[in-house]
Amino acid sequence: MSEEPKKESSESGAPAPEMLGVQGDDTTQKSVLASQSDTKPKRSLKRTTYRPSHKATFIGLAVVAAILAINGGVIFWLVNAQQAAGDEQAKDSVTLSAETLDGLGVSRNPVGNLGTELTIGPETTFRGNVTMGSDLSVGGKLELKGDFSAGSGNFTKLQAGDTAVQQLNVNGDTTTTNLNVRTNLAIAGNTTMQGPVTMAQLLTINNSLNVAGNVAVGGTLSARNFQANSLTSGGTLTVGGHIITNGSAPAVGRGSGVGANGTVSISGNDASGTVAVNTGTGATGGLLAQISFKSQYGNIPHVVLTPVGQYVPVYVTRTIGGFNIYSSDGLAPGGYAFDYMVMQ
Repeated sequence: MSEEPKKESSESGAPAPEMLGVQGDDTTQKSVLASQSDTKPKRSLKRTTYRPSHKATFIGLAVVAAILAINGGVIFWLVNAQQAAGDEQAKDSVTLSAETLDGLGVSRNPVGNLGTELTIGPETTFRGNVTMGSDLSVGGKLELKGDFSAGSGNFTKLQAGDTAVQQLNVNGDTTTTNLNVRTNLAIAGNTTMQGPVTMAQLLTINNSLNVAGNVAVGGTLSARNFQANSLTSGGTLTVGGHIITNGSAPAVGRGSGVGANGTVSISGNDASGTVAVNTGTGATGGLLAQISFKSQYGNIPHVVLTPVGQYVPVYVTRTIGGFNIYSSDGLAPGGYAFDYMVMQ
């Protein structure tokens, strides 16, 4: 009867009932368990291996690279931050020790009554007065936000924008683009003007003026005394006063028409004057006097001869070097005078 239920259970697929027995020693229990394990069906174990795909591999490598890049950036930022903090701390202050000051020959005696040690940095602001006992050398540019005051100064090259100078003494050469003088300009030495000079108002010259070239006057030229070696007028020359000629007297010689013991003399110059003729006995008509100019004219000039006093029949001949006075008839013994004017 016991074998029929086992067949039915095996055929139906239900597990077989376990046999319960009295627990005895370990040997009996082990034999029971061994018998039970022998009755269970054995399953074969298969060894499995995980193989990731190519996509998963690339994603993993990208994640690792991103993590390494983030770590590198954080490390770089930390190093730069520490270096910047060190540089900023170095800029804050530079302390000069007593040994360094002694080596530089710097006196540590306080200028004022503070009695403190000087600690400065590359960018230092002095809010009080700073006194330099010796020279100050500046390697770069010196920028002044306030006024600059000095008793005296020497500049090899000075470039300034708007400059106000109460008194300026220049011993060497000065080159300026535009020079505006509002009040007075006093020049003790020689002055050379290379370009045109324009005077908007009155020009007063207390001493002599020498002009080597031409002088063009667009308005009126007023002069108390005007002296010129040569004067050329392209238009009408109007003289409101007297025309006074000046110069050395020309040479004069007697002619045969003055007679025995006759004499001649002259007073004046090449432009105008008077010829005096004293005739003697036996005066005949002909040449009375020969006048030679001190300076010859460029062309034959015009000679105007006028007898002084009574009429005397005389005439002249002229050349670039002088003129001659002739009488048409013999003159009675006596004195005669003739005024002359010469113009070219």
